[in-house]
Amino acid sequence: MNKPRIKKLSPTPLLLVLAGAVIAAVPLRAHQLTKLVDPNTGFWSAQDITVLILYILIALVCVVSFFISAFSGVMTVPAFKEGRDRVLGVAAALFSVSLVADLALRVSKILSMLSEFTAKGAQNILGFLIPSGVLAMGFEVLFGLIGIIYLVLISVSAFKGTDIYSSHTMMALAPIFWAMSRLVSDFVNPVNFKNVSQLLFEMGMLCFAMVFFLSFARIASEINSDHSMWILWFTGVMGALLAFICALAPVILVITGKGDLIPDKYPVRYCDLGLGLFISAFLFTVTPLTNEVEN
Repeated sequence: MNKPRIKKLSPTPLLLVLAGAVIAAVPLRAHQLTKLVDPNTGFWSAQDITVLILYILIALVCVVSFFISAFSGVMTVPAFKEGRDRVLGVAAALFSVSLVADLALRVSKILSMLSEFTAKGAQNILGFLIPSGVLAMGFEVLFGLIGIIYLVLISVSAFKGTDIYSSHTMMALAPIFWAMSRLVSDFVNPVNFKNVSQLLFEMGMLCFAMVFFLSFARIASEINSDHSMWILWFTGVMGALLAFICALAPVILVITGKGDLIPDKYPVRYCDLGLGLFISAFLFTVTPLTNEVEN
């Protein structure tokens, strides 16, 4: 049964919604990291009206983006833009580079944890790998490396005006499993997610990113893609918003010389910024298509 659609409602304005939300949310989050978050633990040390405002803003964007995406009567058939696209090519390249840097830090953390484990003379390796999150981080690195290759294919395809990446169906799943593995490694942290706000935002970002990349893979490979475009828009807007909140606010602190206020356990992860840029560039890429076909 097809859901009702609003004939002239286009998802294109969601790009403006995303831009406005980022402009409003990032300064709020930077203020929170500066004044309200304990740099030693990452926990709230105090709370003010900006906490409620930020959560309300995210909820409003979620409702608006869902409504516009789900009930848009101006939505393309599941297809991606043909021809060269330098914006998407650059964004995919930046995301892949930032992911390389992030995975290098992840490998360093895994080796450090393993070294600490062996130094204690412990024997139950499986009892350490799973509860500590090392196994999940290992899968994060594995699927992240495959995802980097896929992002490079997307970047090359965008610059050349081809669709090389669309034939690599299995590789398209790598970003999904990368986000899933990272989410699992977050879940094993023995903390209160509500108190560690950065972790809460990150987990929300990863959930939306998983569904976004799943929709991306389905459309790129033309497998059960008929109803994926509106999901791609909705999860893309939310994933990009949370990615910018997670990454841009800490980057602002680094630029302004306040990097010491960023909790050591939750450092700047530039791949989140790369993720936000890639999703935004991709939504910008498919925007002209949304005015071509009315469902």
